[in-house]
Amino acid sequence: MANRISTTFFVAMLACVAATASAQSQITPAPATPPVARPQSQRQQPQTQTQQQPAQSPSQQPPATQSPIPAPASSARAYVPTGSPSQRILEVAQRENRNWYSPFIAIDGGLRTLPVTEAERSHLNDGNEAWQKVAEYWRDGNTLGEMVDGGRPGASACESAFGTVTAGIRADCRGFVVDTPWSAAFISYVMTKAQIPGFHVSPRHIDYIRDAFANRGPYFAINPGISRPQIGDLLCYVRLSRTIIGYDGLRAAFAANPSLNQAAHCDVVVRTDFNKHFIEAIGGNVENAVTLRKLQLDAQGLLVLPRPVNIGMQGEEDDLQVGCSPDNESACGFNRQNWAALLRLRDP
Repeated sequence: MANRISTTFFVAMLACVAATASAQSQITPAPATPPVARPQSQRQQPQTQTQQQPAQSPSQQPPATQSPIPAPASSARAYVPTGSPSQRILEVAQRENRNWYSPFIAIDGGLRTLPVTEAERSHLNDGNEAWQKVAEYWRDGNTLGEMVDGGRPGASACESAFGTVTAGIRADCRGFVVDTPWSAAFISYVMTKAQIPGFHVSPRHIDYIRDAFANRGPYFAINPGISRPQIGDLLCYVRLSRTIIGYDGLRAAFAANPSLNQAAHCDVVVRTDFNKHFIEAIGGNVENAVTLRKLQLDAQGLLVLPRPVNIGMQGEEDDLQVGCSPDNESACGFNRQNWAALLRLRDP
């Protein structure tokens, strides 16, 4: 009897153990908690006991990060050219001509290509719209402030013409770009980007030309008819004048009036080829773009500077040449200017 009870108890215990094992096999194990990614500096720290942070209310949550609107590449003001002063000037000027898809005027004075002009919303090679690039010349050449202070219509809008731009800002700034000659702003931009110390940035070419004739600043004035051009020179002509003709006329005008305020234009010399007898110079607002022009050299390496046949009607930016017509093509050409000075770097 005792043996039957002991056997029965033993069988019952085995059945209980088997039932327990079967029940445990039906339970799905909880998934392991995945490791939390930490910055590299935290992953290298010794492991410590994790403290659970209290949950934040929605008002305590940090705001979601919004992706900024990408600015055009050339709007980044960190661009710094390298090399000597003349090489830095060369680099900036050539870079900007390429941004406008390399428009140029041939030796005969004919405009060969002009893919885009100042007022357009077409994108330049660096991603800027054309009008916006001109606004950048004003801003980064440190000449825009004078126009704003002087109350030039649309100038203040150009201070806000970068990043997210409203339709009103765009319209007003484009109006300023179209209505305001910007060739001197471009030269000021080139010299600022090239980090030429002492250059007189100005919305007027005559201000730094005056300095050069007065032997002030980084440039001095020489006669373009008797001096071989060099890279980094500024080749200048007088506009809107029938009395100041050439280098001698401009020097006499400064002697008579040291504060002379005369319309002018200058291009940057970026290439000299004394074997093939030509130079290349780049200027802003030349046919409403940053345009390269080729000019002829003679056998001695001196500039052959074509003069206007006759200066007649005058506009805000350029002289209109009387005699230029389809029947008299020899009197025409964008290189026919009243060339008056070559400004030479003291420290090229």
